[in-house]
Amino acid sequence: MRIGLNLLFLLPGVVGGTESYAISLINALARINEQNDYFVFTNQESANLSISASKHISRVPCQVFATNRVSRYAWEQLILPRKVKSLQIELLHSLGYVQPLRLPCKSVVTIHDLNFYNIGHMMSKTKRIALQFFVTRSAKAADHIITVSEFSKKQIVEILGVSPEKVTVTYNAIKERSYHLVEFEQLKSKYNIRQPYIFGLSSPSPHKNIANLVRGFALLKQRGANDLKLVLAGHLPKGSNDLTKALDDVNIRVREDIIFIGYVPDSVLPSLYSYAEAFVFPSLYEGFGIPILEAFSCGTPVVCSKMAAIPEVAGDASLYFDPHNIEEMADAILKVLIDGSLRNELIERGKSRLKLFSWEKTAEQTLAVYKKVLSGS
Repeated sequence: MRIGLNLLFLLPGVVGGTESYAISLINALARINEQNDYFVFTNQESANLSISASKHISRVPCQVFATNRVSRYAWEQLILPRKVKSLQIELLHSLGYVQPLRLPCKSVVTIHDLNFYNIGHMMSKTKRIALQFFVTRSAKAADHIITVSEFSKKQIVEILGVSPEKVTVTYNAIKERSYHLVEFEQLKSKYNIRQPYIFGLSSPSPHKNIANLVRGFALLKQRGANDLKLVLAGHLPKGSNDLTKALDDVNIRVREDIIFIGYVPDSVLPSLYSYAEAFVFPSLYEGFGIPILEAFSCGTPVVCSKMAAIPEVAGDASLYFDPHNIEEMADAILKVLIDGSLRNELIERGKSRLKLFSWEKTAEQTLAVYKKVLSGS
């Protein structure tokens, strides 16, 4: 089979879980299969993306920038189909929500979630309308849809009006990376981190709910967690008025114990998880939630939101809270901090649960979808 993989959406270091999905899936497809040829269509920003050097993987650099959304959509719809035809592609898999609406071959699109529906009010009007238009029509045009959780499948079927038989769930797994555990003194020196701390991930997306995590942390301090710190890695939310207000509302001693370390290399993240007392994931909405699995892999107890697909991923290996309820959040975190047997139980459950998720399994399921679509069955 000659398979095209559409990565025109990908902005390295910006698109988060969809980048992990794309890179890890391509590498896993290369590992499990020696029969197919894969043609990876990349934009200018991702031209040097770190993917498998297999002889069956060919890069097709495209003269378009993903940062220019209008230009990218136009290129994807009008020019990509010509490229696909010239390379005699039999099936095009678009890995980031949107595919060309007219193609000379079969097609599969991965719709990770319906973010425009669930958190559209947190997006710009232009982005929300564009996503709603292209995702809805991509779902109709595709021969098959892949998504990353049963939660997202249910929404795709109900909201986009497609048949359940047209949608296959393939779970994500932990991000592939090589690393060694960094000595804590090195982290302390570079990022001014102090122990004990709870760990969280910030993001430009406001639905990550960092403001409420700050409020929950302030409650923890009031309840006696005097030495505890909150370490947050990643970019700050765009237009973070709610976060600014949350920081303004807490007293200066609490604010001094909140450590924003900004974007950190992938190689450092596992160490940040490993030295934490707990990983806290307060997101209001996730189609999956790869950081939960990363915490499991580092032997870190997880305390997380019970929204959307998060419980489907974390299962019985997390303590849950309502992300809108800061008292419930603080209670859950405190329980994990003070109950040693609960901590150990969550850690062991996390290690067991992690075995359910692998990129090889995802690649095999994806390959089965390709075969099904091309056979017309």
